[in-house]
Amino acid sequence: MNELTVINHNGQFVIDSREVAEMVNKRHSDLLESIEGYISHLTNGNFRSLDFFIPSTYKDAKGETRPCYLLTRKGCDMVANKMTGEKGVLFTAAYVTKFEEMERTIKTGSKPIPSVKQKEIEARYNNSLARKANVLLKIANSPNINPRYRQILQAQASAIVAGKPLLPLPEAEQKTYSAEEIGKMLGISANMVGRLAKQHNLKTEQYGKWYHDKSKYSCKEVESFRYYESVIPELEKVLRH
Repeated sequence: MNELTVINHNGQFVIDSREVAEMVNKRHSDLLESIEGYISHLTNGNFRSLDFFIPSTYKDAKGETRPCYLLTRKGCDMVANKMTGEKGVLFTAAYVTKFEEMERTIKTGSKPIPSVKQKEIEARYNNSLARKANVLLKIANSPNINPRYRQILQAQASAIVAGKPLLPLPEAEQKTYSAEEIGKMLGISANMVGRLAKQHNLKTEQYGKWYHDKSKYSCKEVESFRYYESVIPELEKVLRH
């Protein structure tokens, strides 16, 4: 939590928003959204937003230009004030310590920290992104993971590296019910649900999905159909005739 780099930007001490996001365990895009909200309130209140947040840019891992902000001590104060618990305390302690170290360096006449250290910051930030993405990909490549979760993890990993979503997330699945659960709703047996669904061609994508599941009576894997709620009115029509 102490790994912050204070930058001397045109004579003003600032911290890169990417480092702040990493420190507080927040997505950089989410932090930028919060900062833009703070700037809007500051502007409406006739405060000079540049005293808090200075717009800047950086090159991502693909060499594309991305937005970021340089946070002054006032900006760090504002971000810290919105945080609660241990995370807020540790962040406050870290940036206060770093700003005071920079101020002491200037007062004692020591050689100041070079202005921007941009390459060092970007290398450290990009390495952290690569580590996070690799962890997600390692989990995604586990042999027994659900394909849906694999797709989610791969999408999140690509978004971390690129700084924006690249792969689509899987669509939210409808809730499914077993034949036994449908039978209880209709007052019939699970076997009858299966027979009626087969006779009336209801085991289709419109009314449910096929799954591989463990057999109740052995260790073998069997294919079973789970129903969407939309099958209930169709079965009710069949039962009324």
